[in-house]
This record gives sequence, C-alpha cells and structure tokens, in this order.
Amino acid sequence: MLLFTVLTLAGLGVALSQRLGQASAEQAEFATAREEAAAAAGRAPEVEVVRPTTAAFAPLVVLQGTLEPVQAADLGFEVAGRVSRVDVALGEHVRAGQALVSLDRASLGAQSAQSEAAIAVAQANVDMLRDRVTLLEGLVRSGASPERELTTARQQLAVAEAQLGQAMASRRQLATQSADHVLRAPFDGVVTRVPNGVGAVAGPGTTLVRVEDLSSLRLRTTVSQSELEALEVGATASIEGHEGVSGTIRSAVRSLDPQTRRAPVEVLVPNAGTHLVANALVRARVVVGTPRPALRLPATTRRPNGEILVIDAEGRVVTRSVSAQSDVDGSWLVTDGLAPEDRVVLRPATAREGQIVVPVESQTAPADPPRAGL
Repeated sequence: MLLFTVLTLAGLGVALSQRLGQASAEQAEFATAREEAAAAAGRAPEVEVVRPTTAAFAPLVVLQGTLEPVQAADLGFEVAGRVSRVDVALGEHVRAGQALVSLDRASLGAQSAQSEAAIAVAQANVDMLRDRVTLLEGLVRSGASPERELTTARQQLAVAEAQLGQAMASRRQLATQSADHVLRAPFDGVVTRVPNGVGAVAGPGTTLVRVEDLSSLRLRTTVSQSELEALEVGATASIEGHEGVSGTIRSAVRSLDPQTRRAPVEVLVPNAGTHLVANALVRARVVVGTPRPALRLPATTRRPNGEILVIDAEGRVVTRSVSAQSDVDGSWLVTDGLAPEDRVVLRPATAREGQIVVPVESQTAPADPPRAGL
C-alpha cells in the first residue's frame, strides 16, 4: 500500500511538471498562432501602447545609507560587581547625569568604615606627636632636654602626618569607587539596551546599557566623483517616504578612497517630531540642478538595457535609445530621445523590433507625482 502511494505521488509530480511545461509551450504557440492568424486575416496583432506625459525633471544625486543616532554610548562599569538596581526601562527618555544601573555596595560599606577608622587613628597619632614636639621645644630651650630628642619627635610627626594623608587618600579612592558603582547617562537620549533585572554579575567593560541621542540622525554614505562634484555642503537632502522631512549635507570629503574611488558624505537630519527610525536604511535625494521639462513613462516600458519600443507611423516596432532617470514612484523621466506624440509599447515583451502591429491605447496613464526636493 505504501509503495503504491509513493508511486502515485511520483506520477502526479511528473504529470504536474509536464503540465506546466505544456502550459508554457501552449502560451508561446498561442502568441505565434495569433500572429499567424492576424497575418492570414490580413491584419497585424494588437499591441498595448502609452503616450508620454509632461513632467518636470530635476538633476538629482541619490544618497542611500543608514540613519545613525547623532551620538550613542555603550555603557559599562569599570569595576566588577553584582547588579543591585536598574533605574530605567527600555525605550525610556533619560537626562544627562541620570542614574541608570547600580552595583551592590555592601563591600564598599565595610571598606569605608575601615578607612574612617584608619583616619581616626592616624589623626590621633598626629595630635599626640604634635603635643610632644611642642613640649620638647620648651624643654630644649630651657636646657632640660637634649636636641636629639626634639629631632626624633619631629621626624615621628612627619611620618604620622604622611600616614594621615595616606588614609585620607584611601577614603577619596573609596568615594571614587562608590561613584563607579553607578552608571549615569552621559547625555540626553533614549535607552535602547538595559539589563533584564538585578542579580547578574557584571565584569569590567561589559556593556549593560546603551543610550542613543535621537534628536537628530546622521545619514552616512559614499558617492562617486561625479556626484561629489555636484554636491555642496549645506544643500538640502529630502528623505524618500517621509513627506516634508529633509536634512542638510554637513560634510562632503573632497577625497576619494583609493580602493573604492568613492568619497564619504554625511547628512544631518533633525528628528524632532518626524518619527524617523534610527538605524533604518533610507534614501535621500539632493537636487543639484535647475528643473527642466521631461516626459514621463511607466516603469514597464523600459527594457533591462534602458531602451524602449516605439510604434512608427507605419505601425512598425522600432527600438529607441533614451536618456532617463527613475523617479520616486518608479516611473521614468525621459529627457532625450522621446517626443510627446510617440506611441511607446507598454510591455516590450509583447512585441519585437520590425514587427508590424496595431497599436491600442492603454488605459494605464503614467502618473505625475510631485518631485522630491522641489
């Protein structure tokens, strides 16, 4: 029974494959038959065409890259310890200096008490030796004590004062270590990474929190030499897909990378109230010339090599080379090689060069959306 089922499924697979192949062959035969039938009937096959519409073309440089936060910081402790407190949540807005995460300070408390005791002992020793030096100075003046004892007392006082200074330095070091047990925000921003909770042991240098300043975003990318020559610092770059959102070219390095032959460019985009997403891939358009008239065609009219098919006055399909650039909606703006009265084949795969056809006006008219940056 199992063998029968397997053989049946295999047979169905082969039959399906053959059926698909037959369908493709039937479509090709149908197209050929249609042409032959049209020729036999004394008429040419029908081909759907469109006429270009007028549009405005502005020379553009398209910049593509990632919108990075204007500044970001990965934060971790300089000392090891156990996380005892998490004061912020993921996505929370924080202010500069605000506490984010704290480590357990139990060991610091014991060390602090020990340090204070050491300071008290050192201070008492200094006070005692100062009194002794004062007493010996009076005895030496009266001749009741030798000069040697006063010298020894002064040396002992100097040692005691040094020990007091050392104890106070240890207290300052503990205060610094205590501050190192608290992570604070280095600038205003948004928390994009935070520990899940308390109890974990953090090692020195381990990233626990990430803060990103999203008030402005940076688009960093590279351009070719010709594009670099057309760009200027201060020019406006419009972000595609976000109407009314634009940035300013902040830097354009006038030096090409020896390997890639491209130059770095940076665009600063204000993000107050624009709802742009950091670290997203975007495209920006920079108008680099004066707008001039153009003709718009649907994207389907263009062949992969950039050519289009046009129907001449005799109904013959002619290949035409044009100068064009893609617009925001995917349509093509033709600036050279096309006339407003030309009839352009909507789908080049439905016709071939030299073929006599009957052009049929398509119901699909190329749209005329507003140009980015204008």
